[in-house]
Amino acid sequence: MKNAEQLTIYVAEGDSVQGKLLYRALIDAARQSGIAGITVMRTAVSYGQRDRHISVDWMPELAMQMMMVLTAIDQPEAIDRYLPQVQALVKYGLAIKEPITVVHHAPVLPDQLAQPTPQLTPLQNQENAMTDFERLTIYVGESDQWQGKPVHLALVEEARRHGLVGATVVRGVTGYGKTNHERIKFLGIIELSSDLPMVVTMIDRTDKIEQFLPLVQDMVGGGIVVRDAINVVHHAPIQ
Repeated sequence: MKNAEQLTIYVAEGDSVQGKLLYRALIDAARQSGIAGITVMRTAVSYGQRDRHISVDWMPELAMQMMMVLTAIDQPEAIDRYLPQVQALVKYGLAIKEPITVVHHAPVLPDQLAQPTPQLTPLQNQENAMTDFERLTIYVGESDQWQGKPVHLALVEEARRHGLVGATVVRGVTGYGKTNHERIKFLGIIELSSDLPMVVTMIDRTDKIEQFLPLVQDMVGGGIVVRDAINVVHHAPIQ
């Protein structure tokens, strides 16, 4: 499966469809579509196009407003089979599709190879994807500061202030970086958990990312910023 695709879906934790939490409905639809596997991550800080309030995981009253990030990796025909269901289920959210190279995976079972290749609809054609979008992925430490505030939170606040469509932060459970390479940090070990890696993701049109990037570069003193072009295949109406 060297030539594969990754579909990343952003939805709110509390969103529901037909009496079921939306992210759970998306998992069920992925299984029914024959997707090899799907991963769900809950963000630590986020805001989206519909709800411009910044939600943080340490405030219980905002718990159901946190963004959930679902990632599915499979062959292009499997992703194409799943995508129409994503578009039908997700009223408010964002989905992006990108080609990837899988360098290792578990053996594919015979019944997985037997999945039929469907006739693609116009919604599924690559040419319908919006390619004038970019993604900023920013890796910082949880204890990194900017003007007296945690930099991951400051980045989200500045993204909202500058009108970016949305931003999410996922907290790592372990890791090390350039500024703390002597010791590997672990979630759950109090004396080592104060500088866990935080991954900030922002998605918007290329011109908005271009305008925002200089501020990001000024704010991030001890991390890494990655910028890449993406194809948006589904989104809520952008104001």
